[in-house]
Amino acid sequence: MLKQKKPLIACYEELLRLSGLMCEAARAGQWETMGALQTGYVAQVNTLKIIDDVASLTADERRYRYGMLETILSQDAAIRNLVTPKLEELGQLLNNSRRRQDLHQAYSASTPA
Repeated sequence: MLKQKKPLIACYEELLRLSGLMCEAARAGQWETMGALQTGYVAQVNTLKIIDDVASLTADERRYRYGMLETILSQDAAIRNLVTPKLEELGQLLNNSRRRQDLHQAYSASTPA
């Protein structure tokens, strides 16, 4: 008879899967895909908060969970390293756009009709 997987383990496995896909999407510059995956990831984290009962895990399950956590954290760091420069680039674009808009408004207001 097959032993049924605990919901907590299944949740961590799904987080690991989503984290891996997010990392691949970030490496490929597929930001829309990554955003969609992130929505599922956040939902899974919220589920984990509800069912997190590490005390119910066996020693083997705890080791398995720990290994998944290490990989998830490693993928998270890789994603951050890929996303941070893009966020800074977007911030610069927004600042430049804002400055142009401010200049346009300043000169438009001072120009006689």
